[in-house]
Amino acid sequence: MKLKLIWQRIKKTLLRLFLIGTVFFVFLVIYLDSLVKNEFNQQAWSIPAKVYARPLSFSVGKQISLKDLLLELNLLGYRKKIKATHQGEFEQYQNSLVIYTRPFKFWDGEQKAQVLEVTISNGQISELKDFATRKNVNFLRLDPLSLGSIQAGNNEDRVLVTLEQLPEHFLAALLNTEDRNFYEHWGISFKGIVRAAWSNFSQGELRQGGSTLTQQLMKNHFLTRERSLWRKLREAIMAVLMEIHYDKKVILEAYLNEVYLGQNNTTGIHGFARASEFYFDRPLEKLNLNQVALLVGMVKGPSLYNPRRNAENALERRNLVLSLMLDNGLITDEAYQDAVSRNLQVVAKPKKRTSKVPAFVGFIKRELRQEYSLSELNNQGLRLFTSLHPVVQQYAEKSLNKRLTQIESARDNKNKGLQGALIVSDIHTGDILAMVGDRNPNYVGFNRAIDAYRQTGSVIKPFVYLTALKQPESFSMITKLKDESFSLEGSDGSVWSPKNYDDEVHGEVELQDGLVNSYNIATARLALAVGVNEVVDTIVDAGFERELPAYPSIALGAKEMSPLEVLRIYQTLANNGVGVSSSGLIAVQDHQGNLLQRYRRTAQARLDPETAFMVKYLLTEVVKKGTAKLIGETFRNKRYAGKTGTTNDLRDSWYAGFGGDKLAVVWVGRDDNKPSELTGASGALRVWRDLFVKINEPSVDLNIPEELVWGYRAEGLFSGFGSCHSKVLVPFYLEQLPENFKVCE
Repeated sequence: MKLKLIWQRIKKTLLRLFLIGTVFFVFLVIYLDSLVKNEFNQQAWSIPAKVYARPLSFSVGKQISLKDLLLELNLLGYRKKIKATHQGEFEQYQNSLVIYTRPFKFWDGEQKAQVLEVTISNGQISELKDFATRKNVNFLRLDPLSLGSIQAGNNEDRVLVTLEQLPEHFLAALLNTEDRNFYEHWGISFKGIVRAAWSNFSQGELRQGGSTLTQQLMKNHFLTRERSLWRKLREAIMAVLMEIHYDKKVILEAYLNEVYLGQNNTTGIHGFARASEFYFDRPLEKLNLNQVALLVGMVKGPSLYNPRRNAENALERRNLVLSLMLDNGLITDEAYQDAVSRNLQVVAKPKKRTSKVPAFVGFIKRELRQEYSLSELNNQGLRLFTSLHPVVQQYAEKSLNKRLTQIESARDNKNKGLQGALIVSDIHTGDILAMVGDRNPNYVGFNRAIDAYRQTGSVIKPFVYLTALKQPESFSMITKLKDESFSLEGSDGSVWSPKNYDDEVHGEVELQDGLVNSYNIATARLALAVGVNEVVDTIVDAGFERELPAYPSIALGAKEMSPLEVLRIYQTLANNGVGVSSSGLIAVQDHQGNLLQRYRRTAQARLDPETAFMVKYLLTEVVKKGTAKLIGETFRNKRYAGKTGTTNDLRDSWYAGFGGDKLAVVWVGRDDNKPSELTGASGALRVWRDLFVKINEPSVDLNIPEELVWGYRAEGLFSGFGSCHSKVLVPFYLEQLPENFKVCE
């Protein structure tokens, strides 16, 4: 009787456990089903947004040097060959190149691969032809340089691939090695488990695994790598659910793009397409049989079979994959022998086909904040096309780092710790061409180009003179200013007594000389004469967007600005008073190449063109004979414009300068705000000069506006002056022209 009661209790307990287990299993299945469907209905993997530089375009007459073209081809990973027979290769015959371009889907259309012949003469493209047909080509672009990805925390890197893009033998190698019954099972394969166990036992080594590709996909995407029955149960259930909801093609493509195949520092390499670039520096569709076998073999253990760290293991595993393919009749004996005879063909380290530009990529992220969330940038595989010029960027990085190193070395290693920032833009479009936020261009962190707010010193002075010259009834180029000491008491009892850099006063000076020689006292008096509020309005009109208090000291650069803010107000000045919306973005595509958004530049007349021209002219005089004359001495056949800036106690060194097309702003100083012991001319200006020595920049456009005339002092009234050919000219409004000046016809 007792046994019967015990047995009844056991049955009840077992029944309860069964019911509880059933309910738990049902809820588990429902939960895992929703997890699978929600994830794969949206997207089966995380694809960080890819950032691209501006593509190099070709057209007859385009200004470009052979040196810069070769440098950009190298950055893009194009290989110099005796004969360019494959995409991404080029030939060189003195100043002519034959380039086999790669196809690329741009924001405005798809461009096919083409063999292009480019001839460069006198710094510009003189001939552009289709190499095969010998017909002239009007316009063509190279595929843009990848600048990397925008990561939001998951540290995964992948390149999407479809089944149609797989190279020969790839699918056969993968399924033969990892899941022969892929097209027959429903997520789990008992036949595969038995066969794998028997194969491994009979061969005495681990040749095959029992998990299906679907199970591996579930493990890689949703689960951890822990070895437990609980993980295997969830993996199996999810694999079956995946097979129920999606067809084999979807599952296979998801696997191809999800599988983990190695590590690049803190970033995981996911998917065969990205792994192909990482290990072979080649697109997946270009791999040969032995390379295909190596990647497939790495699936079993990316660390154990890493060809860079464990070459012997990798070679053995590759040959095993090839052997399995031969055994199953997937390749011929001849193909097998050829493949196993080859070395691993892995590049020693991932080739730098991407430019590490964290400052610029960080800037792009800020620009995108209003339109896209970090989640979208991290998950949706967006393609971001930017205005960054790879060659100018590289020159900018080297110029800043090398010059600061030279300055510190000249000091016998004393007072180390100099830092700097540099931004370059296109004067006419506002495109940001280069951005360096640290003397170490690979530094990921504080971006001084947009976040370092420092007093500007004399860099702000042109806007004081701009304010005066837009009042032609009161001020002209030769208006007399007093450069004599004065003091001004503030409402709080503080006293402002501006001093000149040389601690001297210069009496009565002409307005043009006040800016050319950067006299502080004359400039301060001018600001008070025109009105400090009016100076503030001029700076705001030029494009400054933050609050700007109207203190007299603002005329001498007491207000803190970032290099980007200085660049934007100088942009308006350099562009003849027309403000443009400076940006680094051109377009955004989705991961399939469909255009989502185009960033068009907007222009607005902000300053009088005549006044802007006169100040621009004065800035060329600053370069010719003023505080920036080192630039004039360096570029004797060019005419550039610019202004130095030095702050109190030599804490900050600035230089803002431009030619006919490009504007660059440089800041040099210390992060702790201690004296850098540099003036604008001895620090930032030299970085600017080093950069412009490398780039082919035309002279400033000094075509005078219709409302102005060139005037010159009548002969005998001023030593050395006397004709329109004397090159000592001054722009005036015609009604302003004094008696001792004549007009150049």
